[in-house]
Amino acid sequence: MPQLLSITKAKQQLLELARRTEELGESFIIIKDGSPISALLPFDEYEAILETLDILENEPNILKKLKHAEKEIASGRYEIWKKPIHTSKRKRHSVRPAK
Repeated sequence: MPQLLSITKAKQQLLELARRTEELGESFIIIKDGSPISALLPFDEYEAILETLDILENEPNILKKLKHAEKEIASGRYEIWKKPIHTSKRKRHSVRPAK
């Protein structure tokens, strides 16, 4: 569960928060005037969220397909593949320095 931090504390502890995010996988919600305004999370989690959103937006009927697959697995109708049918080349999201 992410930890809540005021924007003032986050500013004071930014280097330590970044270290804890990278090394320990911790997440933080930054609040200002009692409302969440930002999140600090490990970069691989950020990329996973973006990838999931991309799949949900671009794969037609993905939820229907997943429910169908779950039913087939539950009923024992599945095969274990020895090698992948295709390999996906995960696109990396470009990161530009903030101004």
